[in-house]
Amino acid sequence: MQQPPTVTRTKLGTDTPTLKVGDRAPDFTVKSHDGRDISLAGLRGKRVVLAFFHFAFTNT
Repeated sequence: MQQPPTVTRTKLGTDTPTLKVGDRAPDFTVKSHDGRDISLAGLRGKRVVLAFFHFAFTNT
């Protein structure tokens, strides 16, 4: 079984701005489950659901 990549946190959640309802999400790029880069900008105009799991798959 392949080990997940090591993640180094550079900021705490309290150091980053919090979005409010109606705020536009900032652009970001993540790796998909099959290794492709997915950017939010590339999905503009489409419906997108983001689900973040605190510390999921980070061996923390």
